[in-house]
Amino acid sequence: MKYINEMMGISDDLNVEKNKNIIFVYTPPKVGSTTLVSSIRLNACSKYTVVHIHNEIMLKMLYNIKDVKVIDIINYNRYIGKNVKVIDIYRSPIEQKISTFFENIHSLHFNVPEDILNKFDVNRLIKRFNQVFPYLKTNDHFRTYYNIKYPNTFDFKKKYLHVKENGIDYYKIRLKDSNEWNSILGKVLDLNKNILIIKDYETEKKGIKD
Repeated sequence: MKYINEMMGISDDLNVEKNKNIIFVYTPPKVGSTTLVSSIRLNACSKYTVVHIHNEIMLKMLYNIKDVKVIDIINYNRYIGKNVKVIDIYRSPIEQKISTFFENIHSLHFNVPEDILNKFDVNRLIKRFNQVFPYLKTNDHFRTYYNIKYPNTFDFKKKYLHVKENGIDYYKIRLKDSNEWNSILGKVLDLNKNILIIKDYETEKKGIKD
């Protein structure tokens, strides 16, 4: 596990504050995690190490790490004495499916350049989306991969869920509250201030925005 930390660029020197405090943004794809990661890194780079990971496939592709689960890496870092936070983001399943569809729409679904795709009749896109809809996967890591006892109801006042188990703080926030993430994350990260949110990887900035 020490070698895996090294492969992922996670330092075990606990004399440095950002090495002692680590945040795993462990979410499914297409839920707004890039914005979350960019925002935390900008506002708290001296306090936290931030690891952005979706699944074991990503471990294998990026680091050639096999036969190890993400949750094992999380538990190991707590075991060696780090303060560990894990954050997941909830996005409604229909939104996840739409975002996944448009992520690869020009290459995977129609195999045409983006400028040509932008001229398609929208009904053609709708037809294709409806055809593949049942096969577009969604997930909720907080429920399925964290292996924790989660609350049955969402805290609509705080606008996040918090579970502390085995010394690890697990959080669940919602993408629909992203316009309030500045104050929500300030509390989650114990910064005692609002943070600047960096909107990143938005569709309106891509070639298929039209």
